Amino acid sequence: MGMYFNNHAHTEFSNLRLLDCINKPEALIDKAIEVGLTGIAITDHESLSAHMRVNKYAKKIREQNPDFTIALGNEIYLTDTRDLGQKYYHFILIAKDKEGYRGLKELSSIAWMNGYYDRRMERVPLLKSELKDVMQRFKGHIIGTTACIGGELGSSILNLHNCEEIKDEINAQRYHNQIVDFMTFCIDVFGKDDFYIECAPASYPDQIIANKRMLSISEDFNINMCIGTDAHYLTKEDRYVHKAYLNSKGGEREVDSFYEFTHLMDEQETRELLRLSYDEDVIDWIFKCSNEMKDKIEFYSLERHQSIPEVEVTDYKKGFVPYQWEDKYPVLSSLIWSDNIQERYWVNECIIALQKKGLFNDPRYLERLEEEARVKRVIGEKLGTCMFAYPNTLKHYVDLFWNCGSTVGAGRGSACAALNHYLLEITQLDPIEWDLPFWRYINDERTELGDIDLDLAPSKIQKIFAEIRKERGELGLVQVCTFGTEGTKSAILTACRGYRSEDYPDGIDVDMAQYMSSLIPQERGFLWPIEDVVNGNPEKGRKPVTVFVNTVNQYPGLLDIITRIQGLVNKRSSHASGVILFDQNIFDTAAVMRTPKGALITQWDLHDQEAAGSVKYDFLLTAVQDIIIQTIELLQKDGAIEKDLTLREVYNKYLHPSVLPQDDKKMWDALANGDVLGCFQFDSSVGAQAAKKIKPQNPHEMADANGLMRLMTAEKGAETPMEKYVRFKNNISLWYKEMDQQGLTKEEQKILEPHFLRSYGVPPSQEQMMTMLQDPNICGFTLAEANTARKIVGKKQMNKIPELREKVLNSAKSPALGQYVWNYGIGPQMGYSFSIIHALAYSFIGMQTLYLATHFNPVYWNTAYLIVNSGAINEEEGEQSDYTKIAKAIGEIRNAGIKVSLVDINYSDFGFKPDVENNQILFGLKGLSNVNNDLIKTIVDNRPYVSLIDFLNKVHPNKQAMISLIKGGGFDQFHPRMEAMIQYIWITCDKKKRITLQNLPGLMRYNLIPDEERFIMPKRVYEFNRYLKAECKD
Repeated sequence: MGMYFNNHAHTEFSNLRLLDCINKPEALIDKAIEVGLTGIAITDHESLSAHMRVNKYAKKIREQNPDFTIALGNEIYLTDTRDLGQKYYHFILIAKDKEGYRGLKELSSIAWMNGYYDRRMERVPLLKSELKDVMQRFKGHIIGTTACIGGELGSSILNLHNCEEIKDEINAQRYHNQIVDFMTFCIDVFGKDDFYIECAPASYPDQIIANKRMLSISEDFNINMCIGTDAHYLTKEDRYVHKAYLNSKGGEREVDSFYEFTHLMDEQETRELLRLSYDEDVIDWIFKCSNEMKDKIEFYSLERHQSIPEVEVTDYKKGFVPYQWEDKYPVLSSLIWSDNIQERYWVNECIIALQKKGLFNDPRYLERLEEEARVKRVIGEKLGTCMFAYPNTLKHYVDLFWNCGSTVGAGRGSACAALNHYLLEITQLDPIEWDLPFWRYINDERTELGDIDLDLAPSKIQKIFAEIRKERGELGLVQVCTFGTEGTKSAILTACRGYRSEDYPDGIDVDMAQYMSSLIPQERGFLWPIEDVVNGNPEKGRKPVTVFVNTVNQYPGLLDIITRIQGLVNKRSSHASGVILFDQNIFDTAAVMRTPKGALITQWDLHDQEAAGSVKYDFLLTAVQDIIIQTIELLQKDGAIEKDLTLREVYNKYLHPSVLPQDDKKMWDALANGDVLGCFQFDSSVGAQAAKKIKPQNPHEMADANGLMRLMTAEKGAETPMEKYVRFKNNISLWYKEMDQQGLTKEEQKILEPHFLRSYGVPPSQEQMMTMLQDPNICGFTLAEANTARKIVGKKQMNKIPELREKVLNSAKSPALGQYVWNYGIGPQMGYSFSIIHALAYSFIGMQTLYLATHFNPVYWNTAYLIVNSGAINEEEGEQSDYTKIAKAIGEIRNAGIKVSLVDINYSDFGFKPDVENNQILFGLKGLSNVNNDLIKTIVDNRPYVSLIDFLNKVHPNKQAMISLIKGGGFDQFHPRMEAMIQYIWITCDKKKRITLQNLPGLMRYNLIPDEERFIMPKRVYEFNRYLKAECKD
């Protein structure tokens, strides 16, 4: 009869809510082919996350195995309600074609969007009513199966059997009716041809009982059967690894009988196990049915050309093309007459901006804009999309960001190299003025969209998301998903928790596990993989960690468990900055799920989502933007900056890169001396040292410092690139002397000057390296070759470096020139280098911090810094205070020599406030425990107060709040703190009319009895009484 189609198998993406599976998608497919299956369906637990990877791999598999079918499915949880405490029945959905897969995306998204927690676990059930409603549009495109015995049919069969065993006729009838209702529902939803009863090969009693009853139900309803092994691991030999993985989670989870058979099986094993339930002819029939299911499943690709989301733009009419433009600027001319509204908008907005900036008559700008338009058109034609819509959309949202109260950073990455971005006010650096090469952003040789990353204020992002969703709908903006994996240390700890043996029935001791994980080396923040730890890696200069090998080998099988667990997907979260904007129907290209905290994210990661046709936008959250905003607000509140200006107007007037003073000695001295707290990119000890040594005096030098602080020496103890930069900066003749010593001619030195001299002979940027390699007088690399070299050097790809070195030396116009370029132009950047475009843009943000801290009273900047770092930025909106964070932030700012005063009942606000008169920061009322927003509002509304009693008469706080206010120094202007507390206690406590032996000891202990004559005798009597008790106790 041959083999069958396995309609039920899992991958590591079943681990997103609960550790469950150890199968990598590609390994699962390879093993399915190896054991002889005719095909396999990937059906993770309410997850479509593996599908793009599987679909790409299926294309490769079809080349060698055209008859092997790889289906995309989903094991959902099908329920009648979303009540707590219920059983969540499993059910399998499999897409027959591309249309069916669109239905899977919609159904899965519905489940995730309505998820909730029940019994300490995240639940994502799909209601039967929702399945029925959606399936009306996809009937004939999706197959349904009853899933494992965790499904409603399997569970009902076992319940029915148990009732029959004890002759409980009433409940037996109830479960019989449940089976009939369930079968009737499924047939109605899917039709008889696309609904299957799923049996499983196994030898444990419950499965055999279910299998046998399923056959009779199949016959009664005339429904075909199929085979699903519910594969959670590849072969039975892998069971101990899977068992360890499940054990690592702890709890009372069943890891034995059911999971004993949840692996891929060859025909012999499958038949042997099914014979416990069926005759041979029935098994043949089930095999046949499963392959009939397989034949219904088409191959389809999930990949699509990227489609740029669009926004509504001004409809510029086809206009007049200036004289000779069609010859000089053919692409710009064609855009003016384009039928595409996005193209007309782009070119008109750029031309208007050139005119406003007084740059229209400068041919350099029109020539650059023509080149950018040409490259955009070429790439757009290759990608099948309108490249001009990308910046148009971002321009629209940059305006929205400002309106939501967020500043937008000067630029990030290579996007500042595009003149059109500058003209559309997406970025803020003029690339002509700063000589930023457009090819670094996009070029003809890279058929891909260039990224535009934007820095925004973290405190404003939720408002920004809400405003965008108002425009585009709830699913019009979704954050990109990222998947967490078991790293080397994590894999060791997980494996040790799950390890079981006679000597270690409860796993390996946590201290030993921590010790083993502590032995894992790391380089540049990355842990070595377990393979390198055990075997070494000559290519990367790594030797085996002998102490780890000796330790792990004390536990037989542990190393294999660690190796198999390492790298498994085990969690989901949102991308640090990536969002996807969807135009019309999101389910054409994506499905959504939620993070554990509830944020909407895509079910595919960035690369898979882009392969599906989406375009990522990067909205990066940088705290410095919040500090800038807070500083502006504090300055405006005190009238130090015009109060009637909008945030964007203030920014453009004082902080835009085009207006910042570039030769301001006060700013540069403050940077070198470390006088500005939190100077962007220079607030670490490394950054502070770089500023102190280099002493930047302009944006370029600041950008150099930004890159140089990250470059290391090739040999321990050697001069660092930064030290060499400082030496040459102080005496540039030393650079020329070095070139003389390296045998370079004066002519060759002149050739190197454009690439080295601006950075005093120590070029730290990627662009400098690329331009020197492309220089026809040096190596004459093509742009593509130079870009490849950048990647090899930046990622320190050791296996490719010798070949690159040979290519540089062989291409150079002289041996000395090639050797110099390799040793001094490329070598220092090995392993890490910055883009000058990125570094320059970030330097301007650093200059903005310097400007605010030096051109206004620094107490404003320092207060804003404290507000943001203490988490107090949204306190007036009702956010809870994080007292640990507040204490840490205050400690940091006090260590910097900045005074933070106590609370003042007449002057303190919700949060920290600058006290310019006393050059200090006032503590905020919200930072006190037991003081809530309503009380703060009452305090502020009833000011001023002339005494503690005046305050009590106006405000009437509760005791806990009043004690916090007194302890926090709120009334220090009226009384010393102890006196204020005594006065409050006296006012509020119950008065005693007479002193008794019960209250006398406490009064005496705290010295509260007045030294009046009438109290002398009671005190003596009490003391005498105590003496008698002590002496006469026997």
